[in-house]
Order: sequence, then structure tokens, then C-alpha cells
Amino acid sequence: MCGIIAVTGSGAKVEILTTGLKRLEYRGYDSAGIITVDAAHGFTRYRVANGKTSLHELEQELEAASSNEILAGIGHTRWATHGGPTLFNAHPHLDCTEKIAIVHNGIVENFRELKEQLGHNGHLFSSETDTEVIAHLIEEQRPFCSSLLEAVQKASRLMRGAMSFVVMSLDDPTTLVGFKRMAPMMVASKGDTWFIASDIPAILDRADRFFQVEDENFVVVDPLGAKAFDENGSERDLVELHANWTLDAAERSGYDDFMSKEIFEQAASLRDTVVGRLDASQNLVLDEHLADTDLLARINKVFIVACGTSYHAGMVAKYAIEHWTKMPVELDISSEFRYRDPVVDERTLVVAVSQSGETLDTLAALHEAKNLGAQTLAVCNVVGSSMARLADSVLYTRAGPEVSVASTKTHTAQIGALMVLALHLARIKGQLYPQEVIDLYLELCELPNKIEEVLQVWDSVAALASRLSDKQRFYFIGRHVGYPVALEGALKLKEISYLPAEGYPAGELKHGPIAMLDEQAVVIVVATRTRLYEKIMSNVEEVRARKPFLVILGNQQDEGCITGSEEFIAVPRVHPLFAPIIDVIPLQMFAYHMAKSLGYDPDRPRNLAKTVTVE
Repeated sequence: MCGIIAVTGSGAKVEILTTGLKRLEYRGYDSAGIITVDAAHGFTRYRVANGKTSLHELEQELEAASSNEILAGIGHTRWATHGGPTLFNAHPHLDCTEKIAIVHNGIVENFRELKEQLGHNGHLFSSETDTEVIAHLIEEQRPFCSSLLEAVQKASRLMRGAMSFVVMSLDDPTTLVGFKRMAPMMVASKGDTWFIASDIPAILDRADRFFQVEDENFVVVDPLGAKAFDENGSERDLVELHANWTLDAAERSGYDDFMSKEIFEQAASLRDTVVGRLDASQNLVLDEHLADTDLLARINKVFIVACGTSYHAGMVAKYAIEHWTKMPVELDISSEFRYRDPVVDERTLVVAVSQSGETLDTLAALHEAKNLGAQTLAVCNVVGSSMARLADSVLYTRAGPEVSVASTKTHTAQIGALMVLALHLARIKGQLYPQEVIDLYLELCELPNKIEEVLQVWDSVAALASRLSDKQRFYFIGRHVGYPVALEGALKLKEISYLPAEGYPAGELKHGPIAMLDEQAVVIVVATRTRLYEKIMSNVEEVRARKPFLVILGNQQDEGCITGSEEFIAVPRVHPLFAPIIDVIPLQMFAYHMAKSLGYDPDRPRNLAKTVTVE
């Protein structure tokens, strides 16, 4: 979830780049950089990182060392995925000749094999990033191509993954070449000054015309204009956009708030997290710092520690790891772990889950696990975070920055990452055949497409929330993997609408909660086709008899199971252990629409903080 801006033409100035990067700060960043070209000096590159991520400091460096007037330039704010948030990993990156510069948003899934091949061909790398591979691929193609565009087209055919990038070359210093594949990119202009950017906010007050770039298209932008081409070199139309947003609205990509934006980003964030983790030998690849397989093969117990929404992701993982590896899995709230004498040793893998990697309780639990001699693994969203540095191993979610306090896309990304871990452990432990692991992994990689289907229920969930806005008591129930989904649905509703909501395993209804059910209650049942479908439908009958308002979240083919005034929310059917990724999304929507119907700001729930750094 990086930010890109590029400019060329008579109005090109350094200040446009620095201001544009400031406008993209809402996307999150841990390093930033700019490269400019002018007639006197060629390329001049400036980068900040290692905690020095203030764009004000980048501006100061540029003011001290460079004229404001340039022929062209590209800028970038980086949210680290491949390689830590260090200066040498900051964009822009150069090729071996230092004549090609690039900034990039997205992931090159097969960068490891490409990097190895380029290394055999004599290329030298100065960073750990997947981005630098693109620069060297273009460099390798350039001598055999008539233009930079052709070299970029050929290089793009070698890369897998969702990405967008912008390239400059000293051979034609006023020309920018961009490529878009399932990652944001647009073109804009004012007079003969032209821009490429990842988002409209970067240039909203600079340009007066805006153009959408289609997927798998290339753009060539120079002071004379912009042209789009497909992968075969045929010219394509640039579709003009009519942007009447304010700057504040543009940062949210036109959504009313960040929470709704982040709900709709879940297909992309899950795709970035799980896709591209098979290497050339068809083995699952986790992350660069992961413990070697010999250590993991000796593990005989897994312990998951987390808080809040991350804890619910850990609950889902418990079912999957136990099912696929046959190892026992314990689960603990982070704040309780170190105060109860947990039984762990050197053959225990302690998995700490946190969006930020800075959650104090989880960080303290990780310290305790290491003191007890356990193997440790952090699942987090921020490269170089405290947990990532402390743990023996790291598995990154690649959800990008999440601005809204209530987690949505990082929750589904966490479940996706933990599914990858479960499959990886199953193969190491020999509990699944290699082909079984690959088949399950490929099914996991199809889930982003299923999420796109789920997002279509947005309007119907909004109507349901409006209908229930006067209700005061909500009960969420589920069985097996549906239970953590129920807990997460109740938590979301409490977090942002401040309504009393409880999540229960459906089998526990008759042990107390059923006494609360009457016509004033709302019961939301997670009843997708998982392992205990028949039992959960028996629980539905128990609920019906008490006449609350009943909402059933089920698979599309089961919509006929409702009666009377009940509501049914339909989602596509997937592998039962993957179902929580799909099933939780309508419950996120429901909490969001309830908050909006009651007049609350879903991005800033009272009394809550995004990262809890106190015990």
C-alpha cells in the first residue's frame, strides 16, 4: 500500500513531488524517496528511512541540494513488505547502469526466482526488495528493444502479482512509463504538465484533467501528452474521470470513511498476503526471517497469543492447525499468558498475532515465551515492528496501513496468513501430502475472488441495519469455526455502535443465554456449510421458538431456510476452514451500518486506540 507520484513537463517541480507525497501519507509509510532529473546533473536521488520518515526532513534535504526546477521526477512513500524499512530498501531503485529508475506499489510474487536468475546473469543488487528486480529486468531487456516502453512490456510478462510502477530513463529523461496490474494508478494533466499517481489526492489541486488506467495497460507520458497501450503494443483509450472530490474525500478514495474503504480493500489485502508463497520447487514460502524447517519439524505443540480481533483470528487458526497437523494448539489472551505459568518449552511454537506488532500485552507475552525457551513466530502487518524484531520468525500480513480503529482488512489478512502457516506446518510434519498442501493453498488463493462476491451484499446489509436501528440487544451464535466469527461480529458491533452484543457457541444457548431471547432480541446465526451445519440448524429451531428477530448468515443455496420476517445474508460456499474469512465480512458491514444509522463515526470509536501500548 505504497504511494506513487511522478511529474514531467514545463511545470515539473520538486515541490510537486514532496507535496504529493504528503498528500499520500494517509496510506502509511516507513520510508520515502524522490529521484529527479535535470539537464545539468542527470539523476539525483534522496531517501529517508530508519525512523527518519518525516517528509519535512526529505523536503529539507531537497531544498539544500537541488533546484526546484526539474525535467521530470518520481516520488514514493513505502510500506515495507519485502525487506525492512531501511534506507537502502527505500524507493526509488536503480538498475546496474544507474540509468533506469523505478518506484513500485504491489508485490512481485516470483521475485526470488527472478532475482536468482538475474544474479546468474551478473546483476548486482543493493536492496532486499522485490522492486529492484523490476529495474534489472528492464535493464536486461533494454538493449534488445526499440524503446523503454517495449522493454517494460517484455519485463512485465516475466512477473507475477498485482502491481503498478513508474519508470524513468536517462536515455529519454522527460518520458515516464507506467504499468498497472490490479493496483491503483491514474494519469492527470494541466496544460503540458503531466502526472502519474497512485491516487488522486497526490495531484488533486495540481491537475484539471484525470484519466483512469486500465489493468494490464501501459502508459507513456511526456510533455506532449499521454498514451495508453496494451501488452501487445496496441494503443488504447484513456478514460477521463470527473473528480469533484475535496482533498479529504479523495484520501478516502471517495468512500465516506476509512472503515468502509478498508472493508472493500479486503480482496486486495488477502491477495497480497497469501498469493505468491509457492517457490519454484512448489514449497510454501513464508517470510525471510522464518525459522528453518528442522526446528519447526521438532515442534510438538503450538501456542497462540493475541488480543481482541487478533485473538479471534487465532481461534480460527487453532481449528486449522489441529486439523491439518494433529498437534495440540493452546490459545491465550496475551494479557493472561505470562501470569498463569504457561507450559511451554523448546519444542513449543508460540505464535504472537498483532496488527501493529507493538501491542504491549502481546509483546510482553512474546518476551515471556522466549524466556521460557520456546520457538517464537510473529504474525504482524508492520515490517520492522518490535514483535518482528523480537521473534525468531516472522510471517507478515500485507494488508497495508489500516486507518480505522476497528480492524477489518487486517483481520481477514491475519486469518489468511495463519492458514498459510497451518499448511506449512502440516507439510513439515508430514500430515498432508505435498500435493494436498498445494491444492489447499491454491483454494485459499481463490478466496479474494469470493470476497468480491461478498461485497455485493453491502446495500442489503445497510437496509437490514436501518431496519434494526431501534434494537438494543444482539446475540451472535456459531459453531466450530463459526464461533470465532460470532465473537468477532459481536465485538465489531460493540466497538463502533456501543450496543450490547454477545457472541456464543450455539451449543451453549441452553446453558444460560437462551433465557435472554424474546421478541426484543436480535439473534444473528453464522450458519454456513461447515462441519456442524446440521447442528447449527437445530440451534436455529431453538431460537425460532423464542421469537427474536432472526438473521441467518448462510450459503447462497440455503436461502430457502428462512421463514416469515427473518433475514438471510447469502455468501458463497468455500472450504469449511476458510469460511471465517468470507463469513465475517457481512458482520463487519452490519456493525458499520448500525454505527452510521445511529450517527456515530465508525473510524473513531470512543475510548479506543488503534494500537494498545499500555498494559
